Amino acid sequence: MAEVELKHVWKIYDSGFEAVKDFNLHIKDKEFVVFVGPSGCGKSTTLRMIAGLEEISGGELYIDGQLMNHVLPKNRDISMVFQNYALYPHMTVFDNIAFPLKMRKVPMSEIKKKVEEAAAILDISDLLKRKPKALSGGQRQRVAIGRSIVREPKVFLMDEPLSNLDAKLRNQMRTELIKLRRKLNTTFIYVTHDQTEAMTLGDRICIMNKGVIQQVGAPKELWDKPANMFVAGFIGMPQMNFIDATLMRSEAGYRLFVAGAELELTETHQSALKAGNVAPGKVKMGIRPEHLHISETGIPASADVAELNGGTLNLHSLVEGVDVVALIQLADDDIHAPAPGAVIHLEPEPSRIHLFDPESGASLLYGKTEHEK
Repeated sequence: MAEVELKHVWKIYDSGFEAVKDFNLHIKDKEFVVFVGPSGCGKSTTLRMIAGLEEISGGELYIDGQLMNHVLPKNRDISMVFQNYALYPHMTVFDNIAFPLKMRKVPMSEIKKKVEEAAAILDISDLLKRKPKALSGGQRQRVAIGRSIVREPKVFLMDEPLSNLDAKLRNQMRTELIKLRRKLNTTFIYVTHDQTEAMTLGDRICIMNKGVIQQVGAPKELWDKPANMFVAGFIGMPQMNFIDATLMRSEAGYRLFVAGAELELTETHQSALKAGNVAPGKVKMGIRPEHLHISETGIPASADVAELNGGTLNLHSLVEGVDVVALIQLADDDIHAPAPGAVIHLEPEPSRIHLFDPESGASLLYGKTEHEK
């Protein structure tokens, strides 16, 4: 078993800066959890507290039910892969991978077996005699991961391990990490600022901002039911559009208006708004670019800039002066970008409309998030 649990964990520096605030999360055995958020959100600090490289200011950290707050890093049975690889330049690949085993005085026959097994898993068996300077960035990262594998830790910690690679290599290494996870079948905690990595790698994703958990959930849950505007805007590229709207209520139910146009609200919307007894007034409507279409009716807009991206067109338009993006699928060249300044109408898919409180940013449709319950 390799469960990790953080209970009311804080990180407060001597200056008084609160890097992590009241962090609560239970990571299950063999789960792959990703911490994601913008730079400075506290995700790496949280990972370093789990590793024992940062002191916990308040709260409790448990690994396999054992309190770890004051346990030395080397005694936590975890292994960490860093962003900068941290390889020894004077050692061969074999010796870099073998280093933690040699420090434990493991017999050489067993070291050789474990290194060769790790190298085979990572497809670097032909590199064992080389030194790091003779390797590509992707190969160096595999060596760093191999050094972690041979330790057979209860928990793997990875701190932005792909951020130094170019886009093509990142894509390749993401695939390799998915395969590696299947082979090792152990607990992974992974830090990244890249939402694509988070969405493709994680069983669950923990989204952070300013030291606070915003939402924890499976990728599809975060996509379909964002708890607030921060989560909604962080997940997805191009990001979700946020448009000023007005919510009205009558005996017949709720009605939604944007730029003078009334938009359809589904029964699901009506039920959620009624259950929350949401007051009529100003709201923020959220709609993803792929769920917004050019139509004969809908939100009046002024076409602005069109960005061609392969088989899709990112159409920017202005709705009451606010930039709104629609992702248009191009089929057989039968769709052309409207001329700049042309009046168009944008129709959102009704079931894909999100509604948020304009002050707090909280969703008006979904209940409390997992970490708030």
